[in-house]
Amino acid sequence: MPRATLMAFTGDTIDSAQALAWGMITERLPAEGLMPAARALAKRIASNPGPAMRLTKRLLREGQHMRLDSLLEMSAAFQALAHHTEEHGAAVESFVQMQSARSRDKP
Repeated sequence: MPRATLMAFTGDTIDSAQALAWGMITERLPAEGLMPAARALAKRIASNPGPAMRLTKRLLREGQHMRLDSLLEMSAAFQALAHHTEEHGAAVESFVQMQSARSRDKP
């Protein structure tokens, strides 16, 4: 964050190699690969359960300004909330079915 702040205040720019080295971006792509990579990433993100994503975004946002003990309490509370969603129930059911199928297929 300090480097981004300095850039914002000074107007200085950096190239993609420097941004990658500083951890400001996660990867460098050629121009023709940018949109396919962005779409693939968006698809991966969108495949996650909405309620869990909202809770995760809130933890990331609020966790920047919280003490660790408070953040851990909030994380535990959010996990408990996530366990009561339809998506969690469906994921558990899918896992149980997959494990049951694997145990039937073992010799």
